Amino acid sequence: MSTTTRMGRSVTLMRTRGADRLRRSTKWLKDRRRERLAFPPATPIAVSRVVDGVFEIHLADGDRRNVLGRSTIDRIDNLVANPPHGTKVIVITAEPPDFCAGYDFIEASRGDAGALIAHELNFAALRSSVHPIIVALHGNVIGGGLELALLADVRVASVETKFAIPASKLGLTYSENGIRLVVDAFGQSVARAMFLGGHVVTAEMALSSGVVSEIVSREQLRARTLEMAAAIAQWSPQATSGNRQILDMVAGRIDVDTDALHMTSFASGGVLASSIAEFTARRSAAIKKQTATVSPAS
Repeated sequence: MSTTTRMGRSVTLMRTRGADRLRRSTKWLKDRRRERLAFPPATPIAVSRVVDGVFEIHLADGDRRNVLGRSTIDRIDNLVANPPHGTKVIVITAEPPDFCAGYDFIEASRGDAGALIAHELNFAALRSSVHPIIVALHGNVIGGGLELALLADVRVASVETKFAIPASKLGLTYSENGIRLVVDAFGQSVARAMFLGGHVVTAEMALSSGVVSEIVSREQLRARTLEMAAAIAQWSPQATSGNRQILDMVAGRIDVDTDALHMTSFASGGVLASSIAEFTARRSAAIKKQTATVSPAS
């Protein structure tokens, strides 16, 4: 399903850019006919159970580029902290054309901007979730949207995706947690270029540096992300959750007893025990088959 070659991705990127130019011109005409609200509502969140074990959280205001206000962030945090019973994997998607253009400056202008923009407690639930999180990225991924994306475990991007964090340009000294996320993902050099020089990272750059795991077309993006989530949901929830928590421990996000998490794998009757038993059974069967096909010595 993925776009496998750089040339193929380049062709897809050109097509996507052409479609975006058409969309922007169409949107401009619609906006001229539509009255703009002085204080538009917050970005709504839609949720759905796609397949067993996969829970989708969808940012649903493409017209406003899925900006993040306080209620939207709190809603995401609450859903991640309290997903439906049986959830094994969380997927975060967004209405095109952009995944997220950052924090809601209109909301910030009406209240305490410091309590919203790059606040240390934003997305706290994503930092401590026991469930793996996959995010589908497209268009612009900016500021708070980049924080949200980097707190996921796996990132799949469409060809035109761009990452930026224009803090210095906006006059913002960013939070320590936010800067650490960017440094950990992109490295010191690129993170400094992003924060201090306004550097924009393309999907190809992000793939090369390991920030995204793969690039697909925008049309394939949601299906590919859900396909990946469905595969993960079939694996041992105990092992997946344990590995997620230990990865977060290594990243400095949480503090857990890693030895205890590790040892749960070896419980009698667990998935690992079954995997070992199945492996040895297959090996024994292969040895017996090989022995049976060897001609007896004359």
